[in-house]
Amino acid sequence: MARKTDIEIDDDNAPTTSSELNEEDRYRLINQQLQKILSNPDFYATKQQKNFLKFVIKESLAGRSDQLKGYTVATQVFGRAQDFDPQMDPIVSVQANKLRRALEHYYLAEGKNDPILIDIPKGTYVPVFIKRYSASSDGRSTAGHEVSDNVEKWPTLQILPFINKTGNSDNNYLCLGMADELASEISYFKNMKVLFAREGTDGNKGVIHDLSPRFKLSGDVYKYGNENQLSIHLEDTASGHHIWGETYTGNFDTRENAQYHVNIAKTIAAVISGDFGIVSRLISAETRHIPAKQLSAYEAGLRYYEYERICTAEGFMRSMEALTAAVENAPDCGRIWALLGIQYATIHNLGIPGFEKPLEKATEFAERGVSLEPHCQRAIGALAFIRFCNNELRIAIDEVDRALRLNPNSLFVLGGLAYVLILSGDWNRGATLAAKTIKFNPYHRAVLHDALWVNYLRVGKFNNAYHEAMYGRRPWLFWDPLMKSSTLGLLDQEREGREYAEKLLKLRPDFPSHGRKLIRNYIKFEEVAELIEQGLQRSGVELIN
Repeated sequence: MARKTDIEIDDDNAPTTSSELNEEDRYRLINQQLQKILSNPDFYATKQQKNFLKFVIKESLAGRSDQLKGYTVATQVFGRAQDFDPQMDPIVSVQANKLRRALEHYYLAEGKNDPILIDIPKGTYVPVFIKRYSASSDGRSTAGHEVSDNVEKWPTLQILPFINKTGNSDNNYLCLGMADELASEISYFKNMKVLFAREGTDGNKGVIHDLSPRFKLSGDVYKYGNENQLSIHLEDTASGHHIWGETYTGNFDTRENAQYHVNIAKTIAAVISGDFGIVSRLISAETRHIPAKQLSAYEAGLRYYEYERICTAEGFMRSMEALTAAVENAPDCGRIWALLGIQYATIHNLGIPGFEKPLEKATEFAERGVSLEPHCQRAIGALAFIRFCNNELRIAIDEVDRALRLNPNSLFVLGGLAYVLILSGDWNRGATLAAKTIKFNPYHRAVLHDALWVNYLRVGKFNNAYHEAMYGRRPWLFWDPLMKSSTLGLLDQEREGREYAEKLLKLRPDFPSHGRKLIRNYIKFEEVAELIEQGLQRSGVELIN
């Protein structure tokens, strides 16, 4: 087994071990790459984070990888005392996450063709080094990093230094901290490249080496009575239009309220860069008439998110066409295989005709996606959902835990993971994650309310269940009238329930004969499934078998 200091070879025509490189060559190549990263203006890391990177590489090359623990880094890099307690002071984990994002940003931009990839995997402070013999002409990385094809087609967001207009220079740190936190949260979504200069709060400093960003985000911080006010503006440089803006007010300049500005950053990131956010919708509309075979993997993914948002038959087929073409054009993009897997699981669950063995294909594609990108939360989340569809509930929960370990705060997958947890029987934990997602992500997935509906039915809170059912606004999907009709029946409001029952039967005339199977494709607990049937029967839907 190769040591962590070895350079792993990642090339189809190259040997799979590093035995051809002697120790001197490894040391030289890694240090050359380190110096290239540290000297590049597109490596947006603080001085402490750069020292962090230099320290772990030095220790690893010296054969002391086993000593790279949080305590060692805290005392040797960040100057913490000998009584350092990581439970009370999370500085190492926080800075490690920011360093990982800085490395990822670098390799998405200037470093995309570099011969050596340096990474610090989640859950460890031991660096890994991967030799890349070549990079494809469209910018794809062959090193296992989560980089889709046609990287240049990813939208680029430039975050300008926020301007302090409070009249108090002591608030400069607030402007820097807010912009830095926002850059971090947006990067979590992995839907765009983020450019951010961490210096400059007066509007004149912090020059960013421009990669022709499509979008620019600016912010001003004002004093508003005893509170602060953050004004955010998003500009589309292609049209020159101001496409979004919002103002947030609160006590986010004090240490006691540090979490407040973190929560603001989460919400802004979801609005801008989420799967259903402003940028996604804008580019989806722009690429709507591009033939499926000409779409990049990123653009094909947008077709899927468009379908998930509008839930129409036309949207479903457009998504299928785009994803099918994308896995042929970009067969090494794990995220796209995972999305295609979800599509086939949907075909199985909704009983869409015309496809052979959809659940088998769903499993195959999701597993391939995780194999290609083992650290991709979206791919693992998709696999968790498909394990659930296969009635492998314990394994589905294990996959959710695996995804959460990569990043427990990533809003872009928390909704889907919460959905799987609830429907797999991890009721309380799933409901907690769902509430968190709904609170901070105004563009959260509609299926979260489906899952919460099931959870409220389970405990007999039918009024709460009806409240969740009313969030359904998917005219093509029979589940919307099903939830409303069943819940109204359980609330003894049969007349209103019959109105939704008619809509259900109009969408699925075969529901009386297929309804029990369709219900159990999603509802894995018999007592809940029987309760749903009971409500439907009270509203006039008779199930034949």
